Amino acid sequence: MTVAERRFREVADAASDIQRLIGEAREIGCLAHKDADADSLGSALAFAEALHEMGKRVHTVVPSPLPRALTYLPGYDTIVDQPPPLDLLFTFDCATVHRFGDRAGLVASVPHVINVDHHASNDGFGEINVVDTAASATGQVVYRLLQAMGCPISPETATNLYAALLTDTGGFRHENTTEAALRLGADLVALGANAGWIALKSYKSRTVAQLRLEGMAVARCQTESGGRLIWSEITTAMLEETGTTVQEAEGVIDQLQTVEPMKVAVLFKEASPQLTKISVRSRDEIDATQVCIPFGGGGHRRAAGAELPEPLETARERVLDVARALLGPSS
Repeated sequence: MTVAERRFREVADAASDIQRLIGEAREIGCLAHKDADADSLGSALAFAEALHEMGKRVHTVVPSPLPRALTYLPGYDTIVDQPPPLDLLFTFDCATVHRFGDRAGLVASVPHVINVDHHASNDGFGEINVVDTAASATGQVVYRLLQAMGCPISPETATNLYAALLTDTGGFRHENTTEAALRLGADLVALGANAGWIALKSYKSRTVAQLRLEGMAVARCQTESGGRLIWSEITTAMLEETGTTVQEAEGVIDQLQTVEPMKVAVLFKEASPQLTKISVRSRDEIDATQVCIPFGGGGHRRAAGAELPEPLETARERVLDVARALLGPSS
């Protein structure tokens, strides 16, 4: 059976098989991806809460390092470091197994894996692959799956799904803010999602140290190709000076992508002397994944990322060369 044949675009087509596997399982895992964002972890926590309400033994697992910026999500304190042997594993918002980092082996060890996602690049690694590329967020797919299975949605589950939807649409500002996404946001609020709390914690809760780091990174930004390419970097020295971590640097790329007439924005993050992480944003005809795929990364058309096992200086030039080629000569 091919990957395409194993992939269910319509959630309802997979619901009965998934319900059967849930009914047969004694221990169930919900796995987020490495460097988990609110879509991945919010989806995992939401689904875990729904399974718990069904009376199932469920364990939420996150690859290291834990996303400390997401401690506000309901159920964060239930994350386990080491689950018991699992009969069934759900994965959320992850296109390939390697994005599970130090938990990739867990996927291979579980008899039944259900892959829930919305990335077009998903390679169908699950026994059942619920992959809806039209969805604005994986949280939207989770909501449809819970509906199809007839599961009640608690205020905690609704809040996690709202966090997934809000952040993956950039606060309902990105191009993936569809009518369906807006209607789902309203439905989740009606179910008890705390919209104001999620907006506050997602976009208005930086520390002074993070603000200083962002200021340093913005001050170092460079533009090329008539302003169509903008980039900056965060070095380990900057992290040490401000007392921050690489995880706390995510807001910087959002500042870079506000500049006109930007087409590609790249943030380089020096995670270690031999590891550089990049975050990429794009506009108009440029696809952000085209910058990241050559380096084993991926994501969405407007937001993508990658990790390069090499020093910042080397990674910077390689990535910028790809971005420059995509943009072509300045007019």
